[in-house]
Amino acid sequence: MKKTYLLWAVLLLSSLLPLLVFAQSPPAYALENVTIHQSDGSVIESGTIVWRDGVIEAVGRNAEIPFDAFSVIDGGDSLHVYPGFIDGLGTWGSPDLPSRPEQVDDPGNPGYERAGIQPERSGGELLDASGIKITDVMKAGITTANLGLKGYMLAGQPDLYFLNGEETTDYLFRESTGYQFAFQGAAGGWSSRAYPSTTMGVMAQFRQLMYDAEALQDHIQYFADANGNIQAPKRDKVLESLFPVLNGEAKLFANVDSPEDFERLMILNDEFGLDIIIVSGKSMNYKASELEELGIPVLASIEFPEKPKWMKDDEEDSEEESISSEEQSYRERQEKAYNSAIKNIKTLLDEDVRVGFASAGLNADKLLESLRTLKEEGDLSDEEILQILTVNTAEILESSETLGQLESGFNASFAVFDSPFLDEKAKVKMVISNGEIHEF
Repeated sequence: MKKTYLLWAVLLLSSLLPLLVFAQSPPAYALENVTIHQSDGSVIESGTIVWRDGVIEAVGRNAEIPFDAFSVIDGGDSLHVYPGFIDGLGTWGSPDLPSRPEQVDDPGNPGYERAGIQPERSGGELLDASGIKITDVMKAGITTANLGLKGYMLAGQPDLYFLNGEETTDYLFRESTGYQFAFQGAAGGWSSRAYPSTTMGVMAQFRQLMYDAEALQDHIQYFADANGNIQAPKRDKVLESLFPVLNGEAKLFANVDSPEDFERLMILNDEFGLDIIIVSGKSMNYKASELEELGIPVLASIEFPEKPKWMKDDEEDSEEESISSEEQSYRERQEKAYNSAIKNIKTLLDEDVRVGFASAGLNADKLLESLRTLKEEGDLSDEEILQILTVNTAEILESSETLGQLESGFNASFAVFDSPFLDEKAKVKMVISNGEIHEF
């Protein structure tokens, strides 16, 4: 009799065990009857995406929705889903710089902060996600951002976040993705009497910092090896924060927009063996072959110059305008410069340079408009633009095993549009960021 009761108890427990497991698991969510655009350009019509606990479980036309799905959103075959766009380096939520730089008694040695040397700063620690700034970014389809700091020569270390409005600071994906660098002198330049105030000064100061960091690192090691039998080194948190750059263990996000600054950066690279990612990269088309040869990627800006009025007028009016030879020559130079800026990214891609996306100061509400310009005048296809915004940026940030694709096992971050995202009137209806739904 006891054996019979025991058998029934075992059978009952076996039947309840799957229910108990599901009861303890986070609920699933699903989007069904949507058009799914993969980063490789393939499209799934009337598809379904299932995710649970921030991770995609299933994607496909016949993906099964689990019985414990907490929310199932029916797109009615009118919604278009894309992998969430990734901002390779943005300053959303960074504290603003002081409008009036402080005057110093010793302009040749103004101190680290006044000189714009703040590599020890963390983007996340100073991030202010209050207000509507981060929400505006999400409305552009961006779900993940490498958030850095506004600053000068060495502004700090960006942190990679899943965007979640005011709660963004609670959703850190990876801390310290590298260090920011720019050929940007101390605030105010000569008028503020602070060094470095010129490009040459920035290069000299960077060299000095690296040599000082090397000397300090060696002294710390000698002191440790000597068991305290030599004078202790004077510690310096700024120099010590640069040890990973010095040792080639950290990326240097270098904001470079001219061929001349690129050459200057290469001089520093030859001297210190830096691990460089170009940010913004305007006019890098002139250095495309060198970038490819050196394997240096570009997180490109899509902030373009305004089209000259006469070019707009020519598009709208087919009548030929009578102009002087000087004006004609000027317009030819102007058109060449404009086309070079618009086709900068295309040239880089044609040379097999790895190109991702960085907002680099672009207003969030201009993102989709700039992307359409990139398609219409920059000779890029929808697929190439989508790859730049997603999988390419993920690869450059060394996060491609988690971000950038709508595949099982990837992070559940994607953007839902009411039409194909490059359509003139396309709008984001919702974003799913790290599994959480945000409707707009």
